Amino acid sequence: MIRHHSYRYLFYSGIVNGIGDRFSQVAVLTLLLQLTGSGVAVGAALGLRVIPYLLLSPLGGRLADCLNKKWLLVLTDVFRLPFALSFLLVDTKEMVWIVFTAMFILACGEAVYQPVRKSFIASIVEKENLVKVNGWEQLLQGVVLIAGSITGGVVAYVFGTSFAFWLNGLSFITAAVLLLALKGDTYNSPLEKEHRRRRIEWKGWMMFILAIQLVGATMDGAFNVLISVYGAETFPLGELGVGFLYGALGTGLVASFFFSSKIKSYGMPLCLALLILEGGLHLLASRMTIFPGLWFTFVTIALTGGIMGTLLDAFLMKHTKAEEQGRVFGWMESWTNVQLGLMMLSSGWFLDVYSARTLGLWGGGIGIAGGVLLLGFYFLFKKKVEAESSLDKGSLETGRHPQQKDVKEGF
Repeated sequence: MIRHHSYRYLFYSGIVNGIGDRFSQVAVLTLLLQLTGSGVAVGAALGLRVIPYLLLSPLGGRLADCLNKKWLLVLTDVFRLPFALSFLLVDTKEMVWIVFTAMFILACGEAVYQPVRKSFIASIVEKENLVKVNGWEQLLQGVVLIAGSITGGVVAYVFGTSFAFWLNGLSFITAAVLLLALKGDTYNSPLEKEHRRRRIEWKGWMMFILAIQLVGATMDGAFNVLISVYGAETFPLGELGVGFLYGALGTGLVASFFFSSKIKSYGMPLCLALLILEGGLHLLASRMTIFPGLWFTFVTIALTGGIMGTLLDAFLMKHTKAEEQGRVFGWMESWTNVQLGLMMLSSGWFLDVYSARTLGLWGGGIGIAGGVLLLGFYFLFKKKVEAESSLDKGSLETGRHPQQKDVKEGF
């Protein structure tokens, strides 16, 4: 389908953009260590990437609901180009401030870009193809993770960090050119603009999706910190161990595309079951004593999380009102990324007191407990909805909006 659909340009631009960003990230972290010799500087640089999501993702979502989505994506790429190249100016410790400033502004661009991208997908992809397309999005992340992280390290090592920064700048230009070929109805009529000024109507199923994503972000925050510790210290394999584990995550995300594309019917119970399963896999990873077993567990964690992410995004795209999609995705990105950042900071502190295995145990326990609790709330909520439906069955059968019917059946 991707070969004959406008989405393919969005997919190809995401591949180019993502790999370029990974090249730059590896080079930037290497440059910081060379100039400062401080792990704190590296942690601060990574932490800066989360802050913009707090305010700018909702702003990006609002812009997506009011302006032309394609041109927003193009302008966001072009805007980030000079800051991506500004790393070339840094060659002394006194100029490290440029690194932090540029990383912060690049993260601002990404915070705006993501909700616009998701709302664009929802506007150009047919509802029956949303699961498949969101599976392609997980495939994209997997390819970027494997090709970008591993190849980025090789490029920075062989050709130097400056070459990696030039490649990242070129990736923004290439991605913007690819986006120009996008086709889709991104024009907002006066009536649509009037609808977009109204406040978002947050429904129960939306809050369930947000809750699942927040629990997942809590696990992922701990997981992001544990990857390096597991690979370099728990299993003393150094950078090689870390590289293999990142490769495992990419492999799992790529595999999730093939599994999710086979799913024809889905709803909240399946998503919650995947959340509980992912929590159990985190527990298993924390107890693993052989590295091949840990690698395979990481693949399965990424596979499970990728399928769950595909289904949640597809559900949200399918049932959110067109005039609210940008703002809904913006707030979702904001809340989940802030939760992710807070958990990463907490996990760093936690590792000064407890072992990595203990942190992995607690992270998995949060996923299982959160999933079970949400599953209980789901059945209570469903029972309440069914009771209300039976009281007014006649009006629901004749006057209910088709979208409401879809939500009830999917939920």
